[in-house]
Amino acid sequence: MDPYLAARFVHILFAALWFGLTIGGGQKALLFAREGLDQRTDPKTFLLKNGILGAFAGFATLAAGTWLMSQTGGWEDQPTPIHVGAYLAIVMFVIGALPISMGWKKLARSRSNGVAQTELEAIARRIGLWERALQLLWISTLATMVFRHI
Repeated sequence: MDPYLAARFVHILFAALWFGLTIGGGQKALLFAREGLDQRTDPKTFLLKNGILGAFAGFATLAAGTWLMSQTGGWEDQPTPIHVGAYLAIVMFVIGALPISMGWKKLARSRSNGVAQTELEAIARRIGLWERALQLLWISTLATMVFRHI
């Protein structure tokens, strides 16, 4: 198989996974906030699974993008929209690693400590705002990648 096509396939595959993880993030946070502690979802297990998957998908997307760029001449030879998209992807990774991840940890900790439902929902709504911001960045990043030669 052509290395360029393999790199492109892997990059798009992990980007789709990473994007898919953001769909419904705010709703997931609200459901998690509203679920009583007597339910079956353990906050630590939930966070561990989602955190590992999100970090893996984000890192794999960035790594596959770097591999893809190496197949087409390297960073210097890429059009400006690809540079913009790469920087946006790094910003998305940081948003996922910091405010979203910290928000989920705060939500799980607060839920475990029996914090009032209204406060749990407020935390979940903040997570949802960050998730929506992430989706807007995704649309922008996708546009820079798709329309790179315009």
